[in-house]
Amino acid sequence: MNQLINKSAFLLLLVLFSVAFTAQAQVSIDISGGTVRGKPIAIVPFRTIDGTAPGTQIDQVIANNLKISGKFEPISANNYMSFPSRSEEVRFKDWRFIDAEALVIGEIWKLDTDLYEVQFRVFDVARELEVGQGKRIPNLRGKDLRTAAHIISDSVYQAFMNRPGAFNSRIAFIKRSEIEFQRFRYRLMVADWDGFGEQEVFASWRPLLSPAWSPDGRFLSFVSFAETGSVIRVMDTTTGQHEIVAQFKGVNSAPAWSPDGRQLAYSTSQNGSPDIYVYDVNSKQHTRISTHYGIDTEPAWSPDGRSLLFTSNRSGKPQIYSYDFARQESTRITFDGDENANASYDYNGERVALVHDGGQIAVMQERTGELTWITRNKFDESPSFSPNGDMVLYASEQDYEPALMVASSDGRVRSKLEFVQGDVREPSWSPLRQ
Repeated sequence: MNQLINKSAFLLLLVLFSVAFTAQAQVSIDISGGTVRGKPIAIVPFRTIDGTAPGTQIDQVIANNLKISGKFEPISANNYMSFPSRSEEVRFKDWRFIDAEALVIGEIWKLDTDLYEVQFRVFDVARELEVGQGKRIPNLRGKDLRTAAHIISDSVYQAFMNRPGAFNSRIAFIKRSEIEFQRFRYRLMVADWDGFGEQEVFASWRPLLSPAWSPDGRFLSFVSFAETGSVIRVMDTTTGQHEIVAQFKGVNSAPAWSPDGRQLAYSTSQNGSPDIYVYDVNSKQHTRISTHYGIDTEPAWSPDGRSLLFTSNRSGKPQIYSYDFARQESTRITFDGDENANASYDYNGERVALVHDGGQIAVMQERTGELTWITRNKFDESPSFSPNGDMVLYASEQDYEPALMVASSDGRVRSKLEFVQGDVREPSWSPLRQ
């Protein structure tokens, strides 16, 4: 991956602090890390009622979603003995014969020009019963059928994993394009969780960094550059309006939303060495919470809002610290390896995703410090948990080209987001759509 922007926000901050500023294909799934066997599932092609089939193949989107999660193993439709679309058409012996343990069926009703309704049902083949509740997803335009597929995927995941899925969500990332020789345009992009349907929401001739979603998925905070240096912006993704919330002298970087969306933690060097500050969205007040001669950056809130993680070199090299708001104290929590940086919590605060030794993605049990390796590469960066904590999004290289990757949080399955192409980096996973 192009090294114009360093592999982690921490290393970038070191450079910025010391140097003055200058101006539809199907998802291809690559299973790595050994043999993986998920729950065998049959997803019958949805039958179209009263009209021609739409362009979106809902069954394929569902299959790709569940495959990438590492929890399911879709069975090829070539093996199916029947193709039911309604409950009364299901013969469980047909599905036991091909070793399916789960079954998804459904119909697409064409109600009018570019107006659809999707109906679906999910079955436990071993128990020969319907699980969850069959649903109607009404008033869909053609462009919304992929969203319907993500909703169905979440329902399947909930039914068999007993926890929410993460497919009806979005990702943000930065894409760099060379418009002319050595003249680059930086674009903040938003897409479905699998990278499909990317849209530009902000662009600049100067670098963009560190997109972060608000808890309600409406706002994005990020770093851009003005004539005076780095600034932190907050954008309303529904209107495109944005405002600057931190434009202090020096470096302003690494914004992170509190769980209630009322505060934004960030790093700034306005008083010398970079420290962690908290911005109150309502009062517009900035509060300093760390004071140290070292570099403190990359804050990330705990899910309960009582503490936050940050990266600091106060011990000599970058390591992860936890700041407790009640005690107003910082404690080092990483000790394995020479460097650890860019940490963030999963949804319940039990695990931490981080960059280990400069380019390996790992998940750490916060209570014990035990590490699970997601990657063993040298150039991986920007890990971001899925809303349910079962997957990790990160930036990497594939065949010497930049790529966005998704891995199961146990490190067994890794997949490239094939819909995302170009010089991409700095990914961030949104909450589930409301």
